[in-house]
Amino acid sequence: MLVPPAHGWSDPLSLIAAGGDAFGERLDLIQPHGWLLVLNAQDRRLIQAGTNLPLLLGCPVDEALGRPVADLLGPLAARALDRAIAQAGADAIGPIPLRLDRGGQRRRLIAHGQWDESGLILELEAAPPLGDAGMQTAGFGTAIRRYRHIASVTDLAQAVTQDMRRLTGYDRALFVRMPEGGDIQVLAAAAAPGQSEPGSALGFVPLRPLETSLLELNRARLVYDMQAEPVSLVPATNPVTGRHLDLSRVSLRHPTLLFQRHGQRRQVRGVLAVTLLVGGRLWGYLWCESAEPHAVTPSVRALCEALGEIVAAQIATLEERASIAARTNAARGLTRLSHLLRQGAQLTDGLAAAQTVIGELLPHSAMVAGIEGSHWATHELPPLPHWLDRLIDESTARRDGITWRPGMLGIDVPDGHLVLLREADAGWSHAELELAQELHHLLAERQAEIYRRRTEQQLHVMANFDRVTGLPNRTHVLQALQQALGVETEVAITVVGLDRFRAVKAALGEAEADALLAAVAKRLRECVPAGDLLGRIDTGEFAILSFEEAAERTDDLAHSVRDALRAPLAVAGREMFVTASLGLVPGTAGGTDAAALLRDAEIASAEAEAAGGGGRRVFDADMRARLTQRHVIYDRLRQAIYFTNGVHPVFQPIVRLSDGELTGFEALARWTDPEHGPIPPNTFIAVAEETGLIVPLGNHILVQSCRQIARWNRGRADNPLYISVNLSPYQLDPSRLDIVRWVTGVMDMTECRPEWLRLEITESGLIGQGGEAVAILQGLRDLGIQLAIDDFGTGYSSLAYLQNLPVDTIKIDRSFVTAMARDDKGKALVSAILHIAGIMEFGVVAEGVETEAQEALLRQLGCERAQGYLFAKPLEAEMATALVHHAIGMPGPIKAETRSLRAGRWF
Repeated sequence: MLVPPAHGWSDPLSLIAAGGDAFGERLDLIQPHGWLLVLNAQDRRLIQAGTNLPLLLGCPVDEALGRPVADLLGPLAARALDRAIAQAGADAIGPIPLRLDRGGQRRRLIAHGQWDESGLILELEAAPPLGDAGMQTAGFGTAIRRYRHIASVTDLAQAVTQDMRRLTGYDRALFVRMPEGGDIQVLAAAAAPGQSEPGSALGFVPLRPLETSLLELNRARLVYDMQAEPVSLVPATNPVTGRHLDLSRVSLRHPTLLFQRHGQRRQVRGVLAVTLLVGGRLWGYLWCESAEPHAVTPSVRALCEALGEIVAAQIATLEERASIAARTNAARGLTRLSHLLRQGAQLTDGLAAAQTVIGELLPHSAMVAGIEGSHWATHELPPLPHWLDRLIDESTARRDGITWRPGMLGIDVPDGHLVLLREADAGWSHAELELAQELHHLLAERQAEIYRRRTEQQLHVMANFDRVTGLPNRTHVLQALQQALGVETEVAITVVGLDRFRAVKAALGEAEADALLAAVAKRLRECVPAGDLLGRIDTGEFAILSFEEAAERTDDLAHSVRDALRAPLAVAGREMFVTASLGLVPGTAGGTDAAALLRDAEIASAEAEAAGGGGRRVFDADMRARLTQRHVIYDRLRQAIYFTNGVHPVFQPIVRLSDGELTGFEALARWTDPEHGPIPPNTFIAVAEETGLIVPLGNHILVQSCRQIARWNRGRADNPLYISVNLSPYQLDPSRLDIVRWVTGVMDMTECRPEWLRLEITESGLIGQGGEAVAILQGLRDLGIQLAIDDFGTGYSSLAYLQNLPVDTIKIDRSFVTAMARDDKGKALVSAILHIAGIMEFGVVAEGVETEAQEALLRQLGCERAQGYLFAKPLEAEMATALVHHAIGMPGPIKAETRSLRAGRWF
């Protein structure tokens, strides 16, 4: 483990300059095999020196301090030093060969030094014997040429250790690797003959920032004797700076405690460490050691330093080649991995398929994954949360998409995690971490692709399949039909429409109606042949496309559908019965529009339901024509009501039979279309009731009728007429119209008095409104309006129901009037109606009187009033007005004018 600097120190150089560290270590000591002199920068006088200086100069240090360098080393040495200083740069000088003559002895020295704020720091060491440098330089050149052709770091380490041991003369040489975040590795070692091979990394530990910085400053670090007593400086602090001397770049500096412990553990005394800097980082170092004190000359150290730089450059080249090869292999592996991850519908399927490739890229002993709730592992391992808990730790490192610690590597995946495990808590290299990030991106991309495909499938299902039944929807059915038409395949189309399904749905509610549809769909699946397509195309409609022998199988298919739906369906714990109306287009020969063909089958189904339900209709063109006509009528009728006043009332006279007097009119709606002319009432009234236009139509007729009767009754205060207007059951529906309030407003607007207005409604219309009808009719009666039951006897009301209705008049249906003249039964029936009306004090109007015999019989039976073609057809407002004016003041019971009216004068 790296030892951090002491608290308060952030720069190793400041720690060195302080002369010690937090452990009490002295960093201002030098080794005893050389001499250190500090000269004043201006006058070259000695201001600081090692305590071993007397061994070189023969005088105490105190006597030497303050003297010029020429007095200490002699004039020749001083001149050589001056020349070297003049030729040197602003920082370092030397090496300088010096000759020192003292006491009749000559000593050859090598000097080198550097400038700093303390002055000129000069190091002196004994020079080597003459003649060695040439041999060493020649061997150095040979080694450099050989290194260029070595293809691996391991082979380079073997060659370098051999050369270093021979070059330096140490007992052993080792090639030491310092991986980032890993243990120290000895890549190669060489030993002198007779010496044991140092095959292990015993004694080597990761360096502190202090030692790392010192090795980066001193590329060739020599320790002559690890056990030698260090030499201190005199004075202890530099006179110029007042601080301890900075010895960080001094070759003679005494080793740190950590360095000394290295030597103690390896049982060596002489050491040379040559730094290997690769990419500006301490990659490792060359370690030369001897059991006894050993030193190499400055020139050899310079060669070793140059050798270290060349080896570092070669390592950078080899690592770059290896990196390129690794990146190439990784790229190929990632390409294979990307392909394998796409196997299977789930990401865990792809991980299982890519397990081998992941093991090649990121070697591991086990792998465990948990993605979207699914668990997968290569071995019997605890579940993923166990490993994730272990990754949540202070020692865990994190980077975008990955977390790691020794022995574990976690890779984030959308909605999950992948964890790789290694034995013995092995670490992860920088390249492996980069690959892990690439794997993270691949997994994220693959998971996004899975999400995208899943979403596309969901959208496809939503767009083409029914949510309730799971069957193809209308869009899908139309696409299949269009494809069949495109290849001229004969197709039969059967639409199965559930009868009265909207009413069933309203009664059951949404949930149970959906359950019913699902049950019907299940039944239909069981009866539809495998080659046919079944789909749900509307609220209560299903469609079947038959492809093979389609026309021949339509009858069998219809029987199968009826049989399938004949049995009860279990829905919400109860049994339900449904019937269906089938619409059939037996063949599509010549058809090209799928939507039109499907619509034709729907039209046929609707016709079958309109005919009573449970049947089958084969489409023909008249069906579409009738439907089209209804739509055209609806559009033009709406325009006629709201915009053009094309709908208007005509008036059929109502005559008192006792004297032939005109008593009133029944207002009937008529419509003349500008393009199509008069439209029969039974045509447009039916469309109005189907579409809801009957309410505005009835309101329009009521307003026109009230306005007309108000005009006619001006001046008839003694003998006013009345107007009968038909009310549709829809007008009595409170959700559509407040009829009492509406009629009140109409009478106020038109100045129509209540006694002039009679409102008619059929028996079936009253029954359809239930109990609300009585309250609504009573509200109208309270206004003073008289009420009549139209087409009496054709509905289903009972006499008990009838007596509770607030009505004044009953109108005998034309069918009874016609029948009474044919036989006694018909006459008895009309007589009974008149008798009931008398008992209940109802007025009576007979409808559809067309012959004088019918008139005479009705008068004989005591009928009060009548209307029909015998008296007049429905008249336009102008003709009805003329009739009103002609009848005023008519004397006698049956007058000539009345007879002329009967004869058709007003027809």
